[in-house]
Amino acid sequence: MNKRAFLEGFFTASTVAFGGHFMWQRVNQQSPLLASSPIIDPPNTTLAAGESKTSFQFTPIELKSVQPAEGIPVPAPIITAEKNPNIPFEVAELEEQQVESYLRKIRNFDAIFASDIYLDPRYEPLLLRTTQHLRRVERHIGHGNFNLMSFDEMLQHGRNFSQIGKFEADELNFLEEIFFANPHRYGFFGKKISAEITDFIPRNDVAKISNTGHFLLKGESETLYNQIKNDVGDEVILTSGVRSIVKQMHLFLAKAIEANGNLSRASRSLAPPGHSYHGIGDFDIGKIGYGAKNFTTDFSKTAEYQKIARLGYVDIRYPTDNLFGVRFEPWHIKIA
Repeated sequence: MNKRAFLEGFFTASTVAFGGHFMWQRVNQQSPLLASSPIIDPPNTTLAAGESKTSFQFTPIELKSVQPAEGIPVPAPIITAEKNPNIPFEVAELEEQQVESYLRKIRNFDAIFASDIYLDPRYEPLLLRTTQHLRRVERHIGHGNFNLMSFDEMLQHGRNFSQIGKFEADELNFLEEIFFANPHRYGFFGKKISAEITDFIPRNDVAKISNTGHFLLKGESETLYNQIKNDVGDEVILTSGVRSIVKQMHLFLAKAIEANGNLSRASRSLAPPGHSYHGIGDFDIGKIGYGAKNFTTDFSKTAEYQKIARLGYVDIRYPTDNLFGVRFEPWHIKIA
């Protein structure tokens, strides 16, 4: 099977996309993926400025991408220091009008844009089946252990445990295509962190953080987290630490399902697998008892974040209007 075939169908939508709750209903076999109505107003979907619920108005820069894209993304390069990893060349070379469009997208990260890139609907069943398969792996080994699971371990568990089941060839090809695709194509400009899908995090390199269910890399990450807790207070809690490629793959595919196959929208909220700094030390923090709001801009309004922001030794990986194509993440702590 041609491993590049799975992404040949990427296209740029010129019509309104349907809400992710329809795909989740399909996961549970509750309803068809697409409703018959040509326009759906899904819950919790924010429309960008200039876009209404009954019709969409697009800027000329967005309309340039309305026609179906040809070809497939090439593997993303691992950006070296010589290529200036802090300024992705695609963003640096944008004209003023393009910059405005770019900023509008990350400021309205959960909106739908005409130039967004979608996974071909023909592969929606495979997306759903593969994500369900990964979910079975996580349920079997536990949430914490899943954070550290390597690709090879995933395959081994699938072969050895009937509760999981062996990964089929089309699922593995699909996972490889998602990993090796160049996410610059759909608007994510972060550098490639892991060159191979089989890269893993040695167990001896991590420390389990009590009362969190998460792990941190020993050394700088663990030290910084403890320092933040000492300086800010016990209300600060680790909400996500080390993430393996398998874990990031599951998160990204689940986000793609939530976005109804819109990979651009998914990548504005979550780094594609192989591009997450959680694999090399970054971690997320939150406020105890704050729940899901720890992963929203509401966290930036807490006293805990305000104190963290005043600490000179703490950096945020994705600040406002960043060059990575990602929404503002005040909870994501950067490790140099």
